[in-house]
Amino acid sequence: MGFFYKFKKKEKYINVTLQMNAKLQPMHRADFEDMVENVLKEKNAGEIVGGGSLLMPSGEISCCDIEFSILESQVDSFISFLNQVSLIPKGSKILMNNTEMNIGKSEGLGLYLNGTDLPVEVYQNSDINHLIELLDHALEGVAVRLSHWEGSSETALYYYGPNFEIIKENILPITQSYPLCEKCRIEQIA
Repeated sequence: MGFFYKFKKKEKYINVTLQMNAKLQPMHRADFEDMVENVLKEKNAGEIVGGGSLLMPSGEISCCDIEFSILESQVDSFISFLNQVSLIPKGSKILMNNTEMNIGKSEGLGLYLNGTDLPVEVYQNSDINHLIELLDHALEGVAVRLSHWEGSSETALYYYGPNFEIIKENILPITQSYPLCEKCRIEQIA
């Protein structure tokens, strides 16, 4: 066995980076990584070797990267798998061998709640957890809240789904009536 073992060809690994156009805190990026890593282990196709988040000057996350080491023979299958993950936002990219491929199907909505300019009574009498429950319920089957951010003057909730306008339409009754949503802003983030 020793003689023939020397001639056994060792398969090559390729570095693949998924640059996600998603505002995911590290703990929420880890949830996504866990899902992908389970698939990689099941297929014995490779592993996650790194990741990180790019911050804006405000401290809000701009985007995040996940780095993979994938068996060369599994790269096409892996990219095909990523293309089927519906929650990867539009504007995301796969970087590999000095090439860049666009990827992503979902659109994102950022709901930015004003944390400083509302009457004191609004902050005292409102419960952001109740607001989140209302929003999540209104978006059931439409979008998923994947992360959030707490800045010095506002808090953002990030929802991703197939259509920004439908996400926005489903939350407008809440944002127009819930006191904590006064002076909020809604932005398309993907």
